[in-house]
Amino acid sequence: MARVYPETIRTGSGARLRGVLGPDFFLGWALAAPVVLIVLALLAYPFFDAILLSFTDRFIGQSEANWVGLQNYIDFFTKANNYFLKAALITLVYTGGAVVGKFFVGIAMAAVLNQEIPLRNIFRAMMFLPWAVPAVVSAYVWRFLFDTTGPINGMIAEFQLADDYLYFFNDAKLALPALILVAIWQGTPFWTMNFLAGMQAISTELYEAAEIDGAGTFQRFLHITLPSLQHVILVTALLSTIWTSSSLTQIFVLTGGGPNYATTTLPMLSYLTAIAGRQMGAGAAISMMMMPAYMILVYFLTRRMLRHE
Repeated sequence: MARVYPETIRTGSGARLRGVLGPDFFLGWALAAPVVLIVLALLAYPFFDAILLSFTDRFIGQSEANWVGLQNYIDFFTKANNYFLKAALITLVYTGGAVVGKFFVGIAMAAVLNQEIPLRNIFRAMMFLPWAVPAVVSAYVWRFLFDTTGPINGMIAEFQLADDYLYFFNDAKLALPALILVAIWQGTPFWTMNFLAGMQAISTELYEAAEIDGAGTFQRFLHITLPSLQHVILVTALLSTIWTSSSLTQIFVLTGGGPNYATTTLPMLSYLTAIAGRQMGAGAAISMMMMPAYMILVYFLTRRMLRHE
């Protein structure tokens, strides 16, 4: 048997890593260990536990769960009374409508606040109010505004825009557009802040040169402002898409997923299945079905940004 010398052991990968990091190797691991443990405890463990839970038929109050494999996922596409596909479509409409609305309102507000207007700093501070208000509080405020005795129905009756009061959150045709409006109001400050920061970073010399060449206001916005904000738009759209599609508070408070599942997004369906329906395994599987979409979105946006760089 060949004899292993201490010199051979010291030349392993661990020794090479210690040689690169120097004498602070163990100190670095000691300082990083609490953060690593917190991340594992708060993120990694619940995530992998939810994956395992989605392969079981676990019920609330049940001491043991049976392993069912992919049956929970198969039921989403085979059961006649399953609302998964409808919830997926509603999630796409809700997220797409809210993100597009936030983009147009946010860039319009940023363009105005980027100009030299009176009381500009006050308007900038007021812009953050919707974002600073807790989601539950803002949801109850909008519930009052859309109520039959609220200001919106009062204006409709005053100007005779409809023959009767509009029951926004009780009408399957009006509930989802109303929720999209609330999401736009809640998330626009985030878009405006990012667009405003991006616009202030654009050199004024570009606008001056374009103005000398005869470019109008819209042409300068189209050929200078928008291309310069490309990275800001991509990152903001990515974050806003993830946050909007996974939001639950406002839908829970305003409609509860109704009427007749007209506003039931995938997060809401996961809650109704896992908590109200007591089917923890199926509810976890619904949440896991959203992960591939997020991973694909992050991959393509990141790839495009890196290719542009």
